[in-house]
Amino acid sequence: MADLRFLHPSAGVSWLDRNLGKFRYLGEGDSNLLRVNEGAITVKSRLNWDWSAAVTAKYAAWQKVAVDITESFLLFRPAESPLRFSGRLGMFFPPVSMENEGTAWSSPYTLTSSAINTWIGEELRVFGGEAQASYRFDGGDRLGVFAAGYGNNDTAGALLAWRGFSLHDYEAVLNDRLPLPAGVGIQKIFPLQSPNTEPFVEVDGTPGFYVGATLERPALGKLRAVYYDNRGRTTAIENGQYAWHTRFGSVGLRLELPWNSLLIGQGLVGDTRMGAPEGGVFPVNVNFWACSFLLTKALNAHRLSVRHDRFGTSDDDLFPEDLNRETGHAWTVNYNYLFERSHQLNLEVSVINSDRDARLLLGEDPRQDQTLWQVAYRFFF
Repeated sequence: MADLRFLHPSAGVSWLDRNLGKFRYLGEGDSNLLRVNEGAITVKSRLNWDWSAAVTAKYAAWQKVAVDITESFLLFRPAESPLRFSGRLGMFFPPVSMENEGTAWSSPYTLTSSAINTWIGEELRVFGGEAQASYRFDGGDRLGVFAAGYGNNDTAGALLAWRGFSLHDYEAVLNDRLPLPAGVGIQKIFPLQSPNTEPFVEVDGTPGFYVGATLERPALGKLRAVYYDNRGRTTAIENGQYAWHTRFGSVGLRLELPWNSLLIGQGLVGDTRMGAPEGGVFPVNVNFWACSFLLTKALNAHRLSVRHDRFGTSDDDLFPEDLNRETGHAWTVNYNYLFERSHQLNLEVSVINSDRDARLLLGEDPRQDQTLWQVAYRFFF
C-alpha cells in the first residue's frame, strides 16, 4: 500500500512535537501539508496446507528506523471444520479492533483510526503465542474462544496516562521510540524516565496474557469480548523505561444492516499504574475508558462512513501536580471512492473536542477544539 496525503490542520501542536495535540499532523507553523503518509508491504507465504507466515513492513515519518516491522508471525489454520483449532506465534496485534482489518492494519472506512484503535496501534503488540478454538453449529453460527501469553509490552500505558487518547493512523513499529509530552513535569517528578517511551521492550520479566471469546452469525455480524492484562511489575525500571501494570476489558460488535450498511461499535474500560505504592496509592494511577460507533454504507465503488468517539481518563495517584485527567469526544466523516480495484480516493474531516488539565502547565486553555481535513490517494498493489 502507498498512501499520499494533503492535510489542512486547524490549530495546535501535535503530540509528536512533545505537546498535547490530539492529531498526528499538527505542528508549529503547519497549515497545508503534502506528505507521503505511509508505504507498507505485507508478504504472505503458505508453508503447507495448515501453516503460513506473514510479515508486514512499513515506512512512515517519525520512525526511528526508516523501514521497520509492524507484524511478523506464523499462522496455523487447518481446513474449515465444525470444530477447529488454530493459532499464531510471533509479533501481531491483539484481536481488539473491529475496524482495522485492511492492508497493514489500515481501515477500509476511515483514514483516522478510532481512539481505541489508535491506542492499540501505538502501545500494544503481542510478542508470543495465541491459541484459538471454535465450533460451528449446524445453522452456520460459530462460537470461539482464544487466549494468549506474551512479553515485551511492559510500557503500555505510558502514553495513555501522560498524553491521553489521540486520533491518527500511525502504528508503532518494532524499534520505535514515541515522544512523551515536555513541560508538564514528567521528568521532574520521575527523573529516571526517558523523554521517549519504547512500546515494545521487556522490563520486568513477567509475561502478560489476554483471553476472549467471539460469536459469529452469517449475514448478521460478530461479537467479540477481550480481557487484557500485561501483569506489569510497577517497581521495575530499565534504561529509562518503567513497567506499567495495564489491564482492560473490551467489547466489539459488527452488525450487518439493510441497504448494504454496517454498524461497528467498540468499548473499552481499564486502568494503568506505575511506581512503588505508598499507603496503597501509586505514583501514577489512571483509569481510562473509550467507546466509538461507526456507521458505513457502500454504494457500488463509493462508501460513506461516520464515526463518533468518546474517551476519558481519571487521575487518582500520589502527585497532584501530575495532571492526567481528560475527557473528550470526536466526529470523523469519510467519503472514499475505489476505482480500478486498487486505487482509492478519500476525503475526510475529523473534529476533536478535548479537555485536559495538563495544558494549564503549558499556558494553554485545557479545553480545545481541533479539526483536521485530509485528502488521500491510496494505491493497493
